Amino acid sequence: MSPRILSPRLLVAAALLLLPATGPAQEAEQLAGFTVASQPGQTRLAIAVPKPVGGAAESAEFYEVLARDLELCGWFTVLRPEAYIEPSGTGVAPGQFKYEDWDVVGAAVLGKTTLTNTGGRLTSEVWVYDVPGRRKLDARSFSGAATSSRVLAHKAANAIIFAVTGKQGPFNTRFAVAGAFGKNRNKEIYTVDFDGHGLSAVTKNGSINLQPAWDPTASRIAFTSYLSGNPDLYIADLGKGRITRVSARSGLNTGGSFSPRGGLLAITLSPGGDPDLFTIDPTTGAEVGRLTRSPGIDVSASWSPDGSQFAFVSDRTGSAQIYIANADGSGARRVSFQGGQNTDPAWSPDGSKIAYVSRDGGFDIFTVNVDGTGVTRITQSKGDNEDPSWSPDGYYIASARPARAAPTSG
Repeated sequence: MSPRILSPRLLVAAALLLLPATGPAQEAEQLAGFTVASQPGQTRLAIAVPKPVGGAAESAEFYEVLARDLELCGWFTVLRPEAYIEPSGTGVAPGQFKYEDWDVVGAAVLGKTTLTNTGGRLTSEVWVYDVPGRRKLDARSFSGAATSSRVLAHKAANAIIFAVTGKQGPFNTRFAVAGAFGKNRNKEIYTVDFDGHGLSAVTKNGSINLQPAWDPTASRIAFTSYLSGNPDLYIADLGKGRITRVSARSGLNTGGSFSPRGGLLAITLSPGGDPDLFTIDPTTGAEVGRLTRSPGIDVSASWSPDGSQFAFVSDRTGSAQIYIANADGSGARRVSFQGGQNTDPAWSPDGSKIAYVSRDGGFDIFTVNVDGTGVTRITQSKGDNEDPSWSPDGYYIASARPARAAPTSG
């Protein structure tokens, strides 16, 4: 998942929000700069999650993250550990515990874990059980460095979610964002974990850097930078630690969007001053094709999952609206009809919907079916919400909320 903070109005940082993709969000809480709201399940299942066994010093952090993830995911209600009657340290494998102990507390699902530290390396096992059915649903193990307790907890939460629902959890998601964090007042590109931890700078050039977008392998990030005084397009290869400028044409070089197979970049260029959409080779920067030729603006391409179409923003009818066109730019058709300013389209993973931003006083997130029907409002009356991006399972939408400058006194 790759929220992109686009607005030049962002002066400090931004909170990323994870929202249910099915209707108005019920905001849960703020986590290290992330506001998370979720309700993918119609009915929450009662889940018991005992503290991990194994004696690792990192167990407290692991357990806190795991329990928080499961509560926030929307599928479960995590039962309070104070109610558990099973003795602490009881085993996790079948035959090492009594299902009856979990009947007493009303658990429908039981998630048992271990966490051990051997030679500075953490290992976690996750065992998931259907309590009423008296059966094991799944068992997995994960390992990592001694500093990876949070990562292992996120993986454990995802494993539990998948064992019960068959759906991939969002908790190992990493965001690409643009903003100014900490003492840094320059707008740089960063990656950060779902819960706000693990902030890592991709750029440190002291310029204005915007519009980060992942490639399909999550190994590269395209972004626009004013490092050379013009909005040029760059690609950061995270594995090689290398940043390359791939488009430095006169005027705009913005809104880079990798095609699903990564072989093309859709980009906004402005030959003659009129913004239009083009495709370029992400390795050489060579122009491959021109996608739009209408008067006015055509910007913000978002590919369909199969790469056969793309959504974009155009003001060809007098106001900014969402359109869909074939991959070669033909057959453009409008799909947003409510509101006079609709921007930032993002195609859902199953190809059925497009999330976008609409201005209705403030900026809020909506979704629409690709045939233009079924408009659904996702956010309302919680400040501006911009730049939507879908989780891989399609159950959540992340969006950016501009941070407001702190008031000054005197």
